[in-house]
Amino acid sequence: MKPIVWTAQAVCLLSLVILSGCASTIPAASTRLATSQEQATIQALQKRLQGRERTIAMQNYQIEILSSQLDALKRIDQDTKVQRRPVRNLMNVAP
Repeated sequence: MKPIVWTAQAVCLLSLVILSGCASTIPAASTRLATSQEQATIQALQKRLQGRERTIAMQNYQIEILSSQLDALKRIDQDTKVQRRPVRNLMNVAP
């Protein structure tokens, strides 16, 4: 009876080894597939990020231009206000 027990144990052990080998190869293939999908996703996200960075850079440039134009308009407005002020006649001022 002992040889039958040893044989059964050997068969079980051999089956476990074979099953563990099969199980380890299946996730490896799906891992490769997942990593290629992840790489494609990463590349797509990098392209979107670069596009957004270009958009932000362009908006910052436009903001700088508009800010300088606003400053110029403020100076023009101040100059026109100064020119509109009535000049006091110094002769009419009482001592």
